[in-house]
Amino acid sequence: MSDQPYLLDNAWRQGRERLDAVEAFLDPGTIRALSAAGVAEGWRCLEIGAGGGSIAAWLSRRVGPRGHVVATDIDTRFLADAAGAANVEARRHDAVSDPLEEGAFDLVHARLVLEHIPQRALVLHKLVKALKPGGRLVLESVDYVSAVPVSALGADEHKRTQEARLREFAKAGVRADLGRHLPAMMRAEGLTGIENEGRVFVMEGGSPGALWFKLSMQQLRGRLTGPDKLSAAQIDQMLEWFGDPGWAALSPIIFACAGRAPPV
Repeated sequence: MSDQPYLLDNAWRQGRERLDAVEAFLDPGTIRALSAAGVAEGWRCLEIGAGGGSIAAWLSRRVGPRGHVVATDIDTRFLADAAGAANVEARRHDAVSDPLEEGAFDLVHARLVLEHIPQRALVLHKLVKALKPGGRLVLESVDYVSAVPVSALGADEHKRTQEARLREFAKAGVRADLGRHLPAMMRAEGLTGIENEGRVFVMEGGSPGALWFKLSMQQLRGRLTGPDKLSAAQIDQMLEWFGDPGWAALSPIIFACAGRAPPV
């Protein structure tokens, strides 16, 4: 996938639980964005980085038996349920090094994928080439500019631990502000009709968003702890507050950017 290891590997012992939290938190907005893109019966769709498979399953129902969904991931262990539908193909696929069919899809969608790939310009070009003439590309990416404390409880610790996470992201080539750059990147690839929507949530302790942050911190714990980093006690305290209803923070902006390939 890249020269850097993927920080949030699905093989982690709580990988399924983390994906469940992401799906509970983000699926409603993703479904609205895909519905607005016009996904319809009979469409051929590509879901890159399909993760737990919930959006691939939704696409399967939306396009019906005359449609087809290709759900890819570098680790397909959680795609079995989605792939149980006759119109879904689960495909192990490295977005950087593996080829994609060109001119084959009415829709290409990726959520929280490009920010994790240093070779994102290369991958974006491949996704655009995979579109049929007039096909739609919908990309969802984060921008951490909004991710500030809401509650007094844990405010300083949240800022401190988040800064540590973002430093580790940067070391691994993760672009934590990618969402705001998607329109320009799509226009540079020749897409038209660009629209970009940003969604921000108040994440209260115990909510799916807070659980997403908690599990991600647990998975990154080894990278976050050490000299000139965070202490084990700081991480333990933040993990506790992620489950406390008195704690709250704004989520990153989740941008959903859509564009259309030119007709022939």
